[in-house]
Parts: sequence; structure tokens; C-alpha cells
Amino acid sequence: MVDSPKIEAQVLGRLLLMQSVIASLPDSSILPFVLQGLSDIEIFGRVEFRGETLENADTPWRYSLTSNTGRYGELLFHPGDKGSFVPYDGHLRNFLFMLVLILDERRHRGIVENYQRQLEAQVAERTAELIHRNTQLQAAQAATITAFSSLTQARHHETGSHIQRTRHYVRILSEALCHHPSYQDQIDSNTLLLFTNAAPLHDIGKVAIPDRILLKPGKLTPEEWEIMKQHCVIGRDTILATARELSDGDDAFLTCAADIAYCHHERWNGTGYPRGLAGDAIPLSARLMALADVYDALISRRVYKEAESHDQALAAMAAEAGHHFDPTILSVMFSIADQFQKIAQDYTDSPID
Repeated sequence: MVDSPKIEAQVLGRLLLMQSVIASLPDSSILPFVLQGLSDIEIFGRVEFRGETLENADTPWRYSLTSNTGRYGELLFHPGDKGSFVPYDGHLRNFLFMLVLILDERRHRGIVENYQRQLEAQVAERTAELIHRNTQLQAAQAATITAFSSLTQARHHETGSHIQRTRHYVRILSEALCHHPSYQDQIDSNTLLLFTNAAPLHDIGKVAIPDRILLKPGKLTPEEWEIMKQHCVIGRDTILATARELSDGDDAFLTCAADIAYCHHERWNGTGYPRGLAGDAIPLSARLMALADVYDALISRRVYKEAESHDQALAAMAAEAGHHFDPTILSVMFSIADQFQKIAQDYTDSPID
């Protein structure tokens, strides 16, 4: 190490002290943590290689710091009095063995930390990829909504404002139900977004209904009415076929849209179509859409009728509580009726009372 007996004595004293500590520990597995930061840097600071090559060195004491997992170099000791140094050789070997354990632990910790950094980088990259894919998916949904809704508008007397109004009616109803004890477990932020984005596709099946029926200004005959009711089935089948093409049928957005298209003319008491579903058997999204669609139909002018006022529409719907509409959802709608009226005014085709 050095020729100075004072420094040599201090180093050997530390080695003996550490050996005593090591021997007194009940669990050797905690050694790397007990010794971490206490000795390895200081010991290296007191080990000096004077520059002689091994061939020319004055018979130095040579210790190789190695383990099964790492090689940390060699330590050369040049004690001034080798005779007095020899008795401590066993202690020194034991201590350097513990030093190798510390170095191994630090090396392994470095490997783990590096691995963790790599994992964090991979997670960040994967997250960015998922965000990108989600953005693409949302864009695809928007394109699907626009394309399908445009087809409906091109064939029917209902306008783009009807699509916007019903979409926003469903949105505010969903938001209100998020805080309602009966429905708060069924609607979260993702569900709300699905319901809102899928609502414009509720009448997509009408693109397959003949003009003589779809655009008829008067009352439909029983035969014509049966054909008109098929738009629910056609809409569902069209959307599900699209879902199968895009994602093997496992697309939450298109599945939700299919429920709305298929079931939004079902009635709470089971007298609706196409399946005659009743109560909770009707998908929640379709129950919301039924309210939105009927309200907008009542307040809108059509070729076969005049528009009703907001209050008239609410009175007509109140009479259908428990018959056409889910009574709980209808009561929630009445609690936010002023928002319905504002949406109707913001996206109006003609003045709304």
C-alpha cells in the first residue's frame, strides 16, 4: 500500500473493524446494503500501485478482485514490514471477498437500473404508439360517422342539424346519468364518448328504404310501415359488417352504434320494434337515443307536420313515461330540459319556440 506505518496501520485497523462487523451480522444477505458506500471508495483511495510492472515490482502482495459475474482488477500491496503484515492476510482476504460482493451488488444494481431505463423507454415508446393509434382510431370513427351520416342526410328529409342536435342530446343525458345513483355504475367517461359518437348513426339503415316510402308526405300504409321498420335491422347489419371488416367484430364504437341503430325504436313497455324488447333488456344507449330522437322529431318541422314547441314536446313525452320511455331517464331529461332547448336553438333549422 504505502511505506508509512501510520497509514498502513489505519488501513489494517479499518479492515479488522469491518471484518468484526461482518462476522457479527446475523444475515449475510444484507451485507451489500450494510457496507454500501462505507468502504469500497475509501479502500481504493488507500490502495496505491506505484507504477512498477509485475516483473519489476518488489514482490508485492497481489489480490485479484473477481467473482463469477465480474472482474474488478487487482490490488497490489507493498507493506513496509511483510512479517508484521502476514498475520492480517486472512482478514484482508475475507474483507476483499466482501468487497467483491459489494461490487457485484452494485454491478447488478446497475444492470437492473439500466434494464429499468430500457423498460421505461419501451413503455414510453409503446404509450406514444398507443396514443397515435388511438388518434387514428378516433379519426377513423369521425370519418365513419361523417360518411354514414351524409348518406342518411342525402336520402331523407332530416338534416345535418338533426344529426348534431340528437348527438348533443345524448351527450348531455349521458353526462347527467354519470351522477345518477341508478346509472352511475353503467356510464363512465369512455361510455359517454361511445354513446355520443355513435348517436349520429342511429338512422343509417334508412339509406336502403325506397324513396316512395322514405319521402312519402302522408301516412304510411301497414305494408309500407313494415318496410320502414326494417331500417333498424339494415342499420345494425351494415354497422356490424363494417365492424367485422375493421376489427373482427370487436370494435366497441361500432358495436355501440349497432345497438343504437337496432334498438332505438324499442319501447320501455315492450311494444316497440324490431324485437319488442322491454325495460332493461333495451340497451342503455338505445334508451337514450329514443328520448333524443322523439324530442327532436316533435320540435322539428317535417313535410307531413308542423313543429311543436319545447313545452308541448315535453308534455307529450311526459305522457309516455313508463310506456315509450325509461321513466328514470325521462325524469333526468326533464331536470336538464333547458339544456335540450338551448341545443335545439343552437342547431335549429327554423325558429324554435
